[in-house]
Amino acid sequence: MSLLTIIQAVSDRLSLRRPTAVASSADQQVRQLFALANEEGAELAKRANWPALMMEQTFITTATETQATAFPADFREFVPGSFFNRTQGRRLIGPITPQQYQAIKARPVYGLVYLSFRVRARQFLVTPAPPAGDVIAYEYLSTRWAKSDADQPKAEFTSDDDGTFLDEELFKLGVRWRYLKANGLDYSEDFRSYEMAVERAIAGNGNAGALSMGGGYIDPILSSGRANAPEGSFGV
Repeated sequence: MSLLTIIQAVSDRLSLRRPTAVASSADQQVRQLFALANEEGAELAKRANWPALMMEQTFITTATETQATAFPADFREFVPGSFFNRTQGRRLIGPITPQQYQAIKARPVYGLVYLSFRVRARQFLVTPAPPAGDVIAYEYLSTRWAKSDADQPKAEFTSDDDGTFLDEELFKLGVRWRYLKANGLDYSEDFRSYEMAVERAIAGNGNAGALSMGGGYIDPILSSGRANAPEGSFGV
């Protein structure tokens, strides 16, 4: 489906005149539906860790705490536990708290094995400062939930043939209740149906980790705690 077909489907359901164009339309009703579709996309993208919006970022470290190339342009939030130093074959610990960061800063550098990171003032800080040339990789959630006709990610709909990486049926339900609400009409039942559909989609997105009966997620690497010692045979 595309922006145009989504708006046409919503218009049919609401008994509105079916538009032949959306992005270029001067009709105020169509313009409203256009704006609501972008509002729905931005809000729906934040509702869950949708696999369709998960991306990988890699960067090469510099020998400083601040890593200027760590963030991609479409960054929204980190996927927890996905940070690894591929050069060293070790996990990058974080995001750590300000208290943990300051505690690490107060320790002797030679007493640390793992690098840690935190975000402060929109900067990605690695402590202790890593050597130059290490490859760091992690996964993140993108802000680009829309896509062009050529499947290029976009942050919003701008053209009638734009599509979305998210569930298009949720889009139709979302735009419908938003239109009813925006125009002072009863939207309670449509909103209920939408919320139920979103919850089903979240439950079935196939991205949940294995849970331990003792609480928390099962992590074969960290299950024994966060001892600051290297993984492996220690050279034996």
